[in-house]
Parts: sequence; structure tokens; C-alpha cells
Amino acid sequence: MEEIKRSNAGQGFGVAGFVLGLVALVISFIPCIGMYALVPGLIALIFSVIAITQATGSNAPRGLIIAALVISILGTSIASWQFVVLKGASTGLKKFGTEFEEAFREDFGDEIRENIRKALEGIEDIDIPGELEEDTIVFDTDEMLEELERLEGERNNND
Repeated sequence: MEEIKRSNAGQGFGVAGFVLGLVALVISFIPCIGMYALVPGLIALIFSVIAITQATGSNAPRGLIIAALVISILGTSIASWQFVVLKGASTGLKKFGTEFEEAFREDFGDEIRENIRKALEGIEDIDIPGELEEDTIVFDTDEMLEELERLEGERNNND
């Protein structure tokens, strides 16, 4: 009876792939941080592929290596999914922020301008008896209203 010799080829890479795959799998389940499991997951995947190639070529045991390959694929897949979801969420939040800013400007910007206009017109109606002192600021409401209209025109041209 002939004895079949088995080698330990690929076992080092297999253990390294298993450990890194396990780390990637655990990290990938943490919300918002799981996408960072891509790094150890991809390294584990590379180590596992190298190990299975070495083990197949030299008739070495492959049980641990196959487990490392499965775990690293699973951890990397979950981390990739989180990356895609978070990327989509950031794009959606950016779009929401832009739309919110435009709606705020449209709704409240006109109201604020109208309040400024009323306040400026109200200042015109104030009658101050006597003469103004020399260091008093002179307030030209017509000029302020013209400036406000000019700014509104610039805003409408930019939109």
C-alpha cells in the first residue's frame, strides 16, 4: 500500500485569509463603519485565492482555506453593500440640502425682503423735530430701496 504524502502548502496564507476574513465579516456588520471592512476583506480574498492555488497544486488539505474564502467573500460583499448604500445616502442628502436651500430662499427670502421694504418705508414717515446733530447717520431710504431692488434683480438674473 502506497502512502499519500500531504503537504502544508498554502496553510499560512489560508490562516491569514481566515483571520482577515473573520475581521472583515465582524467589522462589516457595524453600521456606518462596515464599509471600511473592504480593506481586510480584499486582502483576505487575495490570501485565500493564493492559498487555494498552492494547496490544489500540492495536494494539501483545503478545508480551512475554503472556509477562509467563503468568509472573506461574505465580509467583502457586506462591506461593499454598505459602501454603495452610504454613497447613495450622501448623494440624496446633498440633493435634499440643495432643494431645502432653494425652497427656503424662495419662501422666506421674499418675506424678509418685503419686511425690509416696509421697515424702510416706515422710517421715511418718522418726523424728527429739530435739526440732526452733526455726528448722526443720515439714512436715505430711497437709496436703500433702490439698492434692495438692484440686489433682487441680480438674484433673479443668477437664478
